[in-house]
Amino acid sequence: MRKMPVLTMVCLVAFGLAVVPSYAATTAANDTPDIVLKAGEKVSFDLADFFSSASALTYTADGATVAGSVVTVDGSKAVAKFTAGGVSVESKVVVSSFVIGNGPAVDDNNRIAGKDGGNIFYNPLVSNGVIKSVVNLSGLPAVGGAGTPSAGTAAALLTSVASIDLSVADTNLLQVSRKVSTASGLTPKLNKDGSYSVTAGANFTGTWLVTLGATDGASADAVHLLAAEAIAVDVKTFGQLPAGSQPQAQLANGVVTAGANAGVLAYGAPIVVGKAGDEVTLVADYTATADANIALVLFDGGLGNILAYCNPKAPNIAIGKAKNLAMSMVTYTGTVIPAFQVVAGAAGATVTISNMAVVKAGPVTDYALNPNAVAFSSDLASIAGWGPLDGKAPVADTANNFSAAGSGCIKLPGTGGFSNAMTTVALPQGTASAECFAKVSSGTGTFALALTDGVSLSSVSFVGALGSDWSKVVAVGTLGVAGNAYYVVQAAGFDALVDDVYVSIVNDQAAFADLSLLGL
Repeated sequence: MRKMPVLTMVCLVAFGLAVVPSYAATTAANDTPDIVLKAGEKVSFDLADFFSSASALTYTADGATVAGSVVTVDGSKAVAKFTAGGVSVESKVVVSSFVIGNGPAVDDNNRIAGKDGGNIFYNPLVSNGVIKSVVNLSGLPAVGGAGTPSAGTAAALLTSVASIDLSVADTNLLQVSRKVSTASGLTPKLNKDGSYSVTAGANFTGTWLVTLGATDGASADAVHLLAAEAIAVDVKTFGQLPAGSQPQAQLANGVVTAGANAGVLAYGAPIVVGKAGDEVTLVADYTATADANIALVLFDGGLGNILAYCNPKAPNIAIGKAKNLAMSMVTYTGTVIPAFQVVAGAAGATVTISNMAVVKAGPVTDYALNPNAVAFSSDLASIAGWGPLDGKAPVADTANNFSAAGSGCIKLPGTGGFSNAMTTVALPQGTASAECFAKVSSGTGTFALALTDGVSLSSVSFVGALGSDWSKVVAVGTLGVAGNAYYVVQAAGFDALVDDVYVSIVNDQAAFADLSLLGL
């Protein structure tokens, strides 16, 4: 088995944490997306992504068929109703003569698509900034003017902006509420050729879902992109530190010039992003002339404090091609320091970092139309499938976080040393968000959550001084290729309890839409 890679031979230590409360058991549900189909098509999705409960659920559907928790919608009814545990949700179902396309979820740059095409991916925006389409929407019908078409007229293009409210149900289900708003500070525009723009005014704040669509009689469809408030970061002003014991690389104006095996850790000024417990994301573009390890890093509160990083390596790095990198963390002080690290290979390299921004929003998976798409989850009622990576072996414990998620958790007996627990997760290409809840059992020390494929990507969050209440930890990265990854939790110097582990992915299907955001 490959060893878990570390952050390019840099000694970075992290401390600090905040508190997340426990909850009581109940059944919770998330509204399922509206479905847009062409005649004769069907779409299937997992209702377990939208319902959770303290007990096993039996799913029923009207206007669809169910096998276990997987539902298939065929367009036979205009509304599909889904029920489990006494809770019901609905999807509007439209059989449309056109289906609007919006490009791939992840392109060959590992880019969070939406940087150039739009989709429900990050579009970091500062006041007076603009999103402009590079890839036009496809599938738009022939259109006339704006507004709702009457009989015999051409289709109409429609746009809207919706606020996003996130909450976690007492079953650990992420619940998302979206509502059309006129107070976003955003102005979207969709053109007949499928090009579009979204302009942010001087008063722009928050995280918003921009919907672009069309309607023509009974036919309708829409796509969405995320516009999130961001703080631009000027990498030209960054200070620098040696990359551990590596030879020192040269840094000037965001460009790292590194000889063989040389490196640098570059960091900016502290940025106030919110309050303790908020989740934030750091994004940047990079290009490399040769093989290198490139880490995007956030410190929380100050250098040497809480730390999270995403560290892509070959084959995630394409030489000579601009690529995008994003990582997220929970901030426990409300202030972060953006940073990046470059360590060149034996041939040396020149690496350029640009377009860096701190986004005042959490992992992009939280904002998808299916925010609970699961690559892996465990309520840790037992530790079956978990083994030690090294150090002291994990053991089962009776403590529990979300009471609806079953009884029990993992104990990491790290006092006097360290303890790891590891399991394997099959991941698709794209953005994966690993999370867990952790707290102190006894002592003090440093806790780590890692998601790594052992070859091309490691995303790790270090936190210290865990309290006696359950606290959320996240580690987010974008994989360039599908494959198995390792999910690792570690306690160093103290005993930690870990529960409700989860890896979510962006899994919005082409048939998913939220037509209510267009008033349809």
